[in-house]
Amino acid sequence: MTTGPDDAALDLAAEVGPFFVLDRWTPDAGWRPLRELTGPDVIADRVAAAREMLAERSRVAAAEIEERATASIVFLGLAARLVSPAFASAVLADRVPRLELDELWWQPVVGGPWPLARSAVGGAVTGDLAEDLDAYVLQPIVAPVLEAFGRTFAVSPQVLWGNVASSLAGASTMLRAARPDRAEAATRLVAQLLDRGTLAGTGDLDPAGPSFVRRSCCLFYRVPGAGICGDCVLDEAPKPA
Repeated sequence: MTTGPDDAALDLAAEVGPFFVLDRWTPDAGWRPLRELTGPDVIADRVAAAREMLAERSRVAAAEIEERATASIVFLGLAARLVSPAFASAVLADRVPRLELDELWWQPVVGGPWPLARSAVGGAVTGDLAEDLDAYVLQPIVAPVLEAFGRTFAVSPQVLWGNVASSLAGASTMLRAARPDRAEAATRLVAQLLDRGTLAGTGDLDPAGPSFVRRSCCLFYRVPGAGICGDCVLDEAPKPA
């Protein structure tokens, strides 16, 4: 049941698709604190599970799947879930819900979008939407998780913040398809986020397309049999030495 305008904005965002859902937390549903993902042990388990899955898909031994590349891929999927609900709330309702790391929860799954939930939403944030997303989502929620992946797996901040930018561009693409009436607003907000603050310099957006090209590589090409992503800075995957 909707309890306030920020809950209403998040409910509206959830209608876009599974990457935009931020459930309401309940104590009996197996939710775990999101803060777990700012330490090495839990994310190491998630990356190890992802290596096994990638190895099975690639039909190679898990040892042949580079841990650093896997960590980047895992973080890319998590980043998409962390930013998409608030991004869609901003585009669809002109509100950035004020979320706290210690009020967010996750559930372990083998594949697909990470299930996320919130146990509270703070006071309304209704200023500059790009600044609010930076101040209340990217810095306090995404950054601690990103830093943990960087420390644990030696993935550079440039790659990881590029993953966040790519996630936002992807969220914008999905939102424009679901809500053509808000397409211009979605593109404009991504452009503003890439132009200043935490994500400045992580990628380039051509609003005419709109098309996005990041300035770093997520390392997906290093998985055996994989190619490059559509927004990659590389024109083609480097050939093995």
